[in-house]
Amino acid sequence: MMQLDTLVLYGPEGEVRTIDFKPGQLNIITGESGTGKSSLIGILRFLLGGDSPHVPLGPIQNTVRWYGLLAHAGETQCFIARPAPAHGATTTQAVLAIGETSVPPMASLNINSNADDLVAYLGGLVGIEENLFEPPEGQTRRALAANFRHSLYYCFQGQGEVANPDILFHRQNREFQKQAIRDTLPYFLGAQGMDAIRKRQDLATLRRTIRQKTNELQRARDQQDRGLGLALGLLAEAQSSGLLDNQQVPTNADEAKAILVRVLQDEEPAADVAESDDRQQAELLVQQRSSLRQRIRDINGTLRGLDDFANVSTEYGQELNEHRVRLASIGLVPEGANGDVVCPLCTSTVAGQPVHEAITQRLGRVTKRLELAQRDQPRVEAARAQLLQEREAARTALADVDSALESLAHTDEARAAARGRVAQHSFVRGRIAQYLATLPTDVVNVVKMLAQQLDDLNARADALAEELDPETLRSAVESQLAIASRKMTKLARALPLEHSDHGVRIDPHRLTVVADTLQGPAYMDAGAIGSGMSWVGYHLTAYLGLQDFFIAAGRPVPRFLVLDQPSQAFFPRDREEGGDLSELSDSDRDNTRKLYKMLYDVVGSLGGKLQIIAFDHADFRDDDWFQESVIETWRDGTALIPRGWIEQVAGGD
Repeated sequence: MMQLDTLVLYGPEGEVRTIDFKPGQLNIITGESGTGKSSLIGILRFLLGGDSPHVPLGPIQNTVRWYGLLAHAGETQCFIARPAPAHGATTTQAVLAIGETSVPPMASLNINSNADDLVAYLGGLVGIEENLFEPPEGQTRRALAANFRHSLYYCFQGQGEVANPDILFHRQNREFQKQAIRDTLPYFLGAQGMDAIRKRQDLATLRRTIRQKTNELQRARDQQDRGLGLALGLLAEAQSSGLLDNQQVPTNADEAKAILVRVLQDEEPAADVAESDDRQQAELLVQQRSSLRQRIRDINGTLRGLDDFANVSTEYGQELNEHRVRLASIGLVPEGANGDVVCPLCTSTVAGQPVHEAITQRLGRVTKRLELAQRDQPRVEAARAQLLQEREAARTALADVDSALESLAHTDEARAAARGRVAQHSFVRGRIAQYLATLPTDVVNVVKMLAQQLDDLNARADALAEELDPETLRSAVESQLAIASRKMTKLARALPLEHSDHGVRIDPHRLTVVADTLQGPAYMDAGAIGSGMSWVGYHLTAYLGLQDFFIAAGRPVPRFLVLDQPSQAFFPRDREEGGDLSELSDSDRDNTRKLYKMLYDVVGSLGGKLQIIAFDHADFRDDDWFQESVIETWRDGTALIPRGWIEQVAGGD
């Protein structure tokens, strides 16, 4: 898995400054303040796909022309280079050389990639598969795919992070990063694998198909309803002409079609209908039409009332705010919760005066009414939806009645034209025959088939949704974190850290450390865990526990940790000289040694599978294990930027 080999800086004329890291070991750069240690994290992140190295104005910005990095993942070697952007600027340009094992000269560097392609390549190098986190239904944020940049949350701890009790993960306090960590952590833990991703894709496909089938079913039912309306009109004609008795009332288009088929098959009329029956039926239809129209008018009136009621809070609120602003402009409404109200004319305090109290009480009552109206909004919306359905049903019934009346009118005209019962029968039979010839024969079967298909699709979608329940994912994340937390607890007890007796763990929602105590959970971000030693210790043990889990589970996270000044809780920030432990108390010196010994021992126990790079003031010169971990010492003029580069740039100016 990915570890770092050499950091490269190219000077003003192409000179090369390299820092060689030892894979699978603890690497320490110790030195004084102001030598460039804290800039290394920004430079490394830039080389791993960032948009800027974020180095301060000064020697680094003035002298470095290119940044480079040799790294490896397994047997695959690669070299990455990025041109140094101007201060405050960003760049996407990159050089990517796969298989490169040595540092190339600056003259040979030619842009052949960009930051996005670099991130995609590195993601594939560490084994990040295609993935997608779908937010729960009802949430508006977009789906998020975990990439290489997200894996770096677990590889860096900056100077303002490693001892900060308010945050745990790298860049957690930046905009949108906290939610991105929550959304991608399940993938990196392995709680959400490719099987879940495929199921989510299947569920999305099923839901699209369900929407399509629902539209098809609605169209088929509309066609069926239109067919029933026409059939009812023809049945009314048949009844009025005596071809059919008045007792046969179909309930659906299929029954109506069967009755019309029998009308054509009958040689003689089923009954002789008098003209009075025709008029009686027309009167009933007219009454029904009038009733339906009145019902539609009533519904429209109710809908308008509901709309007015829904708009009253907005309009009333605007008017209230306008009056409030007017009163505030003359000082009759205090701006703060405890502000005094002063008369704009006599400058005396008017709080407690009858007029002021009346205004305040009136504003309070109006505000309360608006709150009550807003709470009624969901019921208003539900009532409105019900009324819209009722209005649509009434309109459909009205269309059927109009069709029947129109059919009766046509029947009367046909009678007058036919001048005889036989001709009238032939006319009606002809209309029925024409209707049956153009009627889709399988509309009822299509409706049944689509309804069955829709039921099957919904059942499959419900089953998949149950398997992908967010609660199931949450449980899997907690289970995986429990494994990482066992390692974290073991390390915390060995130091020992505050409240570690009963176990410590990572809260995946608050993204902080929580210790279990007899009094309840103690959250680090809530101030329940104190002291700089505990803050630094829990950051380090959490990262070591997670990396131990990632290694054991084979998860696609780079196998390196970069730490900036883990000892800062004990060394003041304004120290000019770094590494002089004599000024520290015995306990602070001992705690600093414990932290580094823990890092050294954990790296050793993992057999080269984890690389730790630390930048610090501390330097335990009498400890062999510490000294064998020191790769560079930046004191007495030695720093990240060679003095000759600085002099060269100054001489050129």
